[in-house]
Amino acid sequence: MPTVRDLVFAIDAQYPLARAESWDRVGLQIGDENATVKRVLVAHEMTHAVLDEAIGCDALVVYHPPIFRALENLDFKNHTVKLASRCIAQGLHVVAAHTALDNANPPYALGDALAQQLEFKNVEVLKPSGRESLWKIVVFVPDEALAKVREALWQAGAGEIGNYDRASFRSRGIGTFRPREGANPQTGHIGRDETVEEWRLECIVSQIKRDAAVRAMIQAHPYESVAHDIYPLHNSLSPFGAARLGKIAATPLDIFASKLGVLLGAPNVRIVRAGKHVSRVACVPGSGASFIGAAARAGCDCLISGDFKHHDALQALALGLSLIDVTHVATERAAIAMLAQALENLDVKIVHSAIDTNPLVAVKP
Repeated sequence: MPTVRDLVFAIDAQYPLARAESWDRVGLQIGDENATVKRVLVAHEMTHAVLDEAIGCDALVVYHPPIFRALENLDFKNHTVKLASRCIAQGLHVVAAHTALDNANPPYALGDALAQQLEFKNVEVLKPSGRESLWKIVVFVPDEALAKVREALWQAGAGEIGNYDRASFRSRGIGTFRPREGANPQTGHIGRDETVEEWRLECIVSQIKRDAAVRAMIQAHPYESVAHDIYPLHNSLSPFGAARLGKIAATPLDIFASKLGVLLGAPNVRIVRAGKHVSRVACVPGSGASFIGAAARAGCDCLISGDFKHHDALQALALGLSLIDVTHVATERAAIAMLAQALENLDVKIVHSAIDTNPLVAVKP
């Protein structure tokens, strides 16, 4: 039966937790990694309504981490403490992803999902956070073990190139060795020169998944001592980061903003009008004010995000950049389906939360 650790590993495989920002809190937040799991609720964030919905579940997987700042005490008047106490009382284990999802490789990050919702064309990363290096794993495998070792590498994340996975290369050759005293060879005899037909198997792997792929390869290999090479490549993966830019057909700002309210289910949309039309646009899930300068430098007409403040608006106007604030939650709703997809190969019942956690509501004039 799957465990909480399996949930964390499944999310990490799709959205590497090591990619989370240094200030973030991701992974297991509440509970026991060794506990078994049958039913999982996937939600945007933890609220009392979501915890009511989670009754009967063993685990809660959320985008927003409920425990973000260090707790000085366990006073139940503190909102976070009260939520955490309910999780413990319900036997609910909590795992969060947050900026690991934001910084996943394109086109699998939350920003890519938002850009797709907004119908962007020619999507690029705006203001990359980094670029992950690539490594090559080469291992020499006997014919009968080739399929098993290759599958182990693939399952650990090796062989992913752009929009393709399960990539590898193999070529036949002859290996030589001589088992010494104390060896326990899979084939051959102590003190005798041996030759064996083998496959040279090669896979590309990202820096983050390299060590796990090597461990999986060695575990699947039949030899006592596994001959393999690991070396860095000069090429690298595409840049990653939270924000995206793209193009749309030239549209009046007001009409485009109204359309976004419908596309994202935003209860109230606010705009900062620096121009009449938009065609080159940027978007950021969550709070995107820190990308105002980058969007302006990239020649964008408009930046779409949530949580813009008064001085953010003044900065954007000074730079000639329009803003569309569609609320924080509206830009992140795709996270539920994305996290659920990462868990789909586990033998657990996955429930998508039906709770809209957006605290902002529309008021009719």
